[in-house]
Amino acid sequence: MNDRNRCGTGPGLTALALLAALILGLGACAKRVEPPRLDVTFLPQKGDFVSKYGDQLGLAEITAMARGADYILVGEGHRNVWDHKVQQTLLAALAATDRPPSVGLEMVPVTKQHELDDFCKGQVEVDDLPEELQWTTTWGYPFSLFRPLFAIIRRDSLPVAGLNVPSSVARKVAREGLGGLGEDERAWLPREIVPPAPEQAALLDEIYARHEGADADNATARERFRLVQSIWDSKMAEEAVRLRKEYDWPVFVVAGTGHVERGWGIARRIRRFDPGARILLVMPWRGGEFDADAGDVFFYSPDSYNSKMGALLTDDGRSGLLVERVTRGSRADKAGLRPGDVLLEASGVVLDHLYDLHRAGFKVHEADAPLVFKIRRGNELLAVDVGRLGVAKPKAAESAAKPVRDASAPAKE
Repeated sequence: MNDRNRCGTGPGLTALALLAALILGLGACAKRVEPPRLDVTFLPQKGDFVSKYGDQLGLAEITAMARGADYILVGEGHRNVWDHKVQQTLLAALAATDRPPSVGLEMVPVTKQHELDDFCKGQVEVDDLPEELQWTTTWGYPFSLFRPLFAIIRRDSLPVAGLNVPSSVARKVAREGLGGLGEDERAWLPREIVPPAPEQAALLDEIYARHEGADADNATARERFRLVQSIWDSKMAEEAVRLRKEYDWPVFVVAGTGHVERGWGIARRIRRFDPGARILLVMPWRGGEFDADAGDVFFYSPDSYNSKMGALLTDDGRSGLLVERVTRGSRADKAGLRPGDVLLEASGVVLDHLYDLHRAGFKVHEADAPLVFKIRRGNELLAVDVGRLGVAKPKAAESAAKPVRDASAPAKE
């Protein structure tokens, strides 16, 4: 009997058996690809509203949610253009309803309420506010970003109040504690300084530790840092509650994201001073991981910064900072930066967030060294030297983008 007959298989069956074995083998080796968690159900554009479940919402839906609240707390990055556009859009929509809000502003101290009252009476024009409010010294961020908000307040005759303690008082507390304040300065403090909840205290300690030059072992400085934050949050909550009682209107509060997110800051104090209050937290979402616990509703607004070197930089949630725009003739232009470039590192500091750029600037300033970016342009890695901070680069030709020899690092998305 030959081998073929002894095995009892013909050529066709052998081929099928081999094919079956191959399929089974592939099945055993193949791994099921798990898709990433679906946090956001659509591809957002700047300014789009997002529910805490990741679904797209329209302005009418957000307005309806806000109309049911006693306090609408809108978080902002003070330099972020889209944050300002969204808050202005929402305020204008609410002002057009049968339940318009009053407005409370972190950026104006309570010491300037008289000037705001004159503004509401029509005795001060919008363009006179920077001088009246001493904007440059009391706040410092460009008034142009906030001007449309004041224009809406004037157009729709909305009551407006400054919510914050004077910056001079906060700085003195940071330096000397409450004991360093005089009687007249103490008058500007909230009636009750509500300390942070444990979870907020842990976050504040983390933020303090990230500050350049902060002494992590200095318990007194760390406690004063917490104290100042508690004074800010407590005072803004106290003034917002006063504003609601005075006008019996909802209160639209504009404040930095750190005072709004998770309800740990202003909202927690409002609930203490105005039990049962209905509060809506509106937070920017910068892209990347979606933290549904940070607010009640969100708007898509990647963090952007108009740098002094003449480039608009955006943190869109991915590794690196995107160059969105370059001003012609600026230091960034002469150094060789171009729209679409992704800044990966700055003098050895990995740039995952805009704050990392501040860290890099501090580093090169202390070392009296030039700021050198490692950038990705398409499939190339380049080095761009923008020179020492504060010192103009004399010639564009000397600072053009140059290839990076070590291009082995993978591009991060």
